[in-house]
Amino acid sequence: MGLREVAEELYGVAPAEFTASRNAAAAGADKALAKDIRALRKPSASAAAINTLVRTQPELIESILDVGDRMRDAFAARDRDEIRAVTGERQRLLQSASRSVGGASAGVLREIEETLQAAVIDPAAAAAVRSGMLVRALESTGVDQVDVADAVALPVDIEAPRAARTTTSSKRAEPAESASERRERERRIRSAEKTLERAREAASTLDDELDVEVDRRSDLESERDALARRLERTQDELAESRAAERELRRRITQAQSAVRDAEKALRATK
Repeated sequence: MGLREVAEELYGVAPAEFTASRNAAAAGADKALAKDIRALRKPSASAAAINTLVRTQPELIESILDVGDRMRDAFAARDRDEIRAVTGERQRLLQSASRSVGGASAGVLREIEETLQAAVIDPAAAAAVRSGMLVRALESTGVDQVDVADAVALPVDIEAPRAARTTTSSKRAEPAESASERRERERRIRSAEKTLERAREAASTLDDELDVEVDRRSDLESERDALARRLERTQDELAESRAAERELRRRITQAQSAVRDAEKALRATK
């Protein structure tokens, strides 16, 4: 068994068992291979979780990586509907991957999502994730290519993006894309993806603010209507109170007149 086969097995075990498994593998190998095996680094918690997903849920990982190819195709074709569709699918798949990792801390979950996000937009990161031998999390700036040199236990082959691979059968082939042109196009794609993501987040925030303001306006309108009804009732009651006041004043005047008449009659009898 060679170093790569040993590494593929080691990075499939639980992190707590990695060191013991590595020592056991080295003990059963020749001197040169044993040295290389002992040099294999223990993966971080987030890297180990992704290595496990690659082995236990390969369809999910491939779906996530396929979204990256489709997104690059969509941007190359300037297909806005497809860009929106694959962006939404990417978010759903990333959330599904995070939910598949049980018992992980918030920090580990964040690193898992950042690593898979990097794999979506960067071919080198995609190859690193697909290898199942990650030793640390990945992060993409959206501008420079992700450096995976020390992120994978062993070197991996990096495939060109699907959008850059020609499959045409036409008689006159398109001019080959230079490495610098490909890097520049990929940089523009990553930058556009970042811009799109920020715009979608801003739009989502504004939608939330609009919902809050609509609810507030509805509450105020209800309060206004209630106050209008209360004002109408108060005005009716005020009119009734004024009429009652006038009637009482008239009756008081009559009563006072009756008192004076009674006083006069009393004095006349003495």
